[in-house]
Amino acid sequence: MDAGVYTDPVSGNVMPWRLYVPPAAGGGLERLPIVLVLHGGAGRGDDNVSQLDESVDHMLSDACQGLEPVLVLAPQAGIRTHWVNYPSFDPPFTNFDQRVIAESENIQTAIRLLRDVSHKHNADPSRIYLTGMSMGGEGSWDALTYYPDLFAAALILNGAGDPRAMGRVTKLPIRFYHGRADKITPVANSRELAASLHEMSALARYTEFRWAGHDIRDRVYTRANFAWLLQQRRTD
Repeated sequence: MDAGVYTDPVSGNVMPWRLYVPPAAGGGLERLPIVLVLHGGAGRGDDNVSQLDESVDHMLSDACQGLEPVLVLAPQAGIRTHWVNYPSFDPPFTNFDQRVIAESENIQTAIRLLRDVSHKHNADPSRIYLTGMSMGGEGSWDALTYYPDLFAAALILNGAGDPRAMGRVTKLPIRFYHGRADKITPVANSRELAASLHEMSALARYTEFRWAGHDIRDRVYTRANFAWLLQQRRTD
């Protein structure tokens, strides 16, 4: 994967990143889809390596890339930061109120990075996707609610968000998942988000795994889910 460091022109926040550019991306006129992958807590740092976890492995696997060439962007949050500005680094991490915990500098920088990379690599603006688990799932919900007009669809795993903000994403195709035995980000998070989305007749679909704990990537990052993700397009 290509490597770089992005300096946010607004905040000065420095964010390492990795980008997978499929071999088929060279010379063709076709604009490729791009997936933003937000890492979990273990991916924090400044080495530009730790964020390349199992989530990224799935994105680069034949289950995804075998369907069609996809750009994969993996930014890295700093060691003592979150995608969501929780006041603590100790679990459990629960749903929150955006009026109390405002959008993080990391999310703002990741979105500016995504826009910059998408422009430079001529990505398809109607096919910008988002995924993340745990800390990355929390960041995914926040990014979707702050930038609902940017993304075409999302896969979110064991995350947390603001149930009051779900009205901003009712038209977005979202599949989100939670392991019932998760002790780090409790399943009550997704149940509350699902209830809020259901009340609003949103497009989002929630699935709960009865016997699963925190890491559910093998169950979610399947060829069928990738095929669904890549079929979604913004039409506005």
